[in-house]
Amino acid sequence: MRHVTFPCSGNAQEARARIEATIDRRPWNAAGLDGWVRGDAVVLYYRDAAKYRALFRPTFIGRFRERDGKTVLDGRFGMTLFARVLLPVWLAPAIVCLVIALAPTSLQPRSAALRIVLALLGVLLGALAFGRFALEWWGRPGDVEAVSQAIRASVQTH
Repeated sequence: MRHVTFPCSGNAQEARARIEATIDRRPWNAAGLDGWVRGDAVVLYYRDAAKYRALFRPTFIGRFRERDGKTVLDGRFGMTLFARVLLPVWLAPAIVCLVIALAPTSLQPRSAALRIVLALLGVLLGALAFGRFALEWWGRPGDVEAVSQAIRASVQTH
């Protein structure tokens, strides 16, 4: 998706410590910035509730880097690998319905009504799957901006 750079106050260790403190400060059942920091790698997302990780929400994946003597958090927003892997799983029922509805068979004559129902079900399931991933790919209105604001607040001292 889109590439983003966040300027950081201080060095990479200080910025990393501020992000970790922001993540640790969020109560377990509250909305807010969540994720993890391992070395210079950062994965951040917005959690609505503590019961689930926001799998189908924009996730920031980046690294701390030094540029022109200043520390920046450089990365992009995108889908998690797990969410990308789920697309074929979500599309499989749609494909099966469409194949059964449209494939000619001489084993047992099927009624036209059954074929129409299966074709409509396949189209509906396919539209739901693509809609789900389109929502993730382009994001809900304000998701990327909310995560960006939380990251900016974490890596910069005022």
